[in-house]
Amino acid sequence: MQTSFANGILAPMKTADVIVALATGAGSAAIGVVRLSGPGAWNIALTLCRDRNEPPPERRLVMEWLSDPSTGRVLDQALVAFFCAGASYTGEEAVELYCHGGPAVLDRVLMACLRTGARSARPGEFTRRAVVAGRMDLLQAEGVALLAMAGTEAAVDVGLGALSGRPSAQIQMARESLLDLLADVEAALDHSEEDGVVVDLEAVAERLGDQANRLAGWLQDARMLRPAVSGVRIALVGVPNAGKSSLFNALLGRSRAIVHADPGTTRDVVGEQLPLAGICCQLLDTAGLRDAGADEVEAEGMSRAADAAREADIVVLVVDGALPQCPDVLPAKVDVVVVTKADLPQSEASWLDAMPETQILRTSCISGEGLNELRSMLAEKASEVARRGDALKAVVAGQRQIDSLTSALRSIETAGHEWAVDDAPLEAVASGIRRAVEFLGEVDGSRVTEEVLDRVFQRFCVGK
Repeated sequence: MQTSFANGILAPMKTADVIVALATGAGSAAIGVVRLSGPGAWNIALTLCRDRNEPPPERRLVMEWLSDPSTGRVLDQALVAFFCAGASYTGEEAVELYCHGGPAVLDRVLMACLRTGARSARPGEFTRRAVVAGRMDLLQAEGVALLAMAGTEAAVDVGLGALSGRPSAQIQMARESLLDLLADVEAALDHSEEDGVVVDLEAVAERLGDQANRLAGWLQDARMLRPAVSGVRIALVGVPNAGKSSLFNALLGRSRAIVHADPGTTRDVVGEQLPLAGICCQLLDTAGLRDAGADEVEAEGMSRAADAAREADIVVLVVDGALPQCPDVLPAKVDVVVVTKADLPQSEASWLDAMPETQILRTSCISGEGLNELRSMLAEKASEVARRGDALKAVVAGQRQIDSLTSALRSIETAGHEWAVDDAPLEAVASGIRRAVEFLGEVDGSRVTEEVLDRVFQRFCVGK
């Protein structure tokens, strides 16, 4: 075993561990790429190259007949490229086999590699090895994952931006600025004016506020950009039996949520993708909101419904038109009111008069009345939400990055609060700055644990 400390990451690496996987998408295609990486990858590839006894010039495509060394059976005619350590995607010795793209062809090449000494790569393992080898940092690695799964133009732009290294450079600048502040605070702790060391603590406090504003701006940009990157969240909320699940199914065009006359049937947040006018949206069906009569499980469902409404980009309040009951607690914001069961005799809902600026639409999941109008209305609002992120160049985008940056900001704010308290010890201020530096290190991976790496790379697809 050897250990790598690249980018401050402690990670064990097996010296004779060659991994293999298909580096292109599943299904038939003109070309499929089989990637081998790790010390010994060249030997395995040479064993498959029927007419070659020594490696070709590195990073040069050569045409080779591939055969199974155990049977001699011809596997494919492919283009092959050899990469030495330090010059490959992973930073390791590697080989890429550009084969014909039929699934059966690729499967037999993969199986031959496995029989010759390689093992199947785990999700994200190629990119993880690239991070460990210092070929990229964690922000860039997550940019790779975003590009592999990008469903919007904004997601492509954010992924390419991360891969360029611009966000990483900004995080590094913020860390260095905080380290300079920490050095000044610790100098003030360790020395007195009699030692000839004078620190302008008021200037340090001002610089600390500037860093807090910088991080807060990054977080605001990330929140504005999130809908365009990962989809617009639309939450259906309301009292039990208002028709939320029926409306959810009707908008999806299929039966996804359970519909039943008994109140409290929906106990959790149910989410499904709903494309609207080219915008990727996530439609959320939530538990009914009521004040009393709920058991412990339903109460937890209502708590999750409230969270979903808080985090949603668009909140749709669903009201039973035949019995228009006002929820005991209305969401903080309501973008659209949908009055359901328009095919039944309607009752007056005078409490809706308190929301004169909110769009109100009557629908029926039985007759289809109002459903097309609702889809158009939601598509228009989703487009408005997604456009808020146009032209933004986010420093952070993924939830893991946002969480770490939020923790860094809270640590800076805590340090600033300590500073504002009379006679507060500078040790507390230094501790807050030090924690902020550590949290920023989690963003780009300059300070990260194996557990964090496991969590990041298990979300990758195999072959990346």
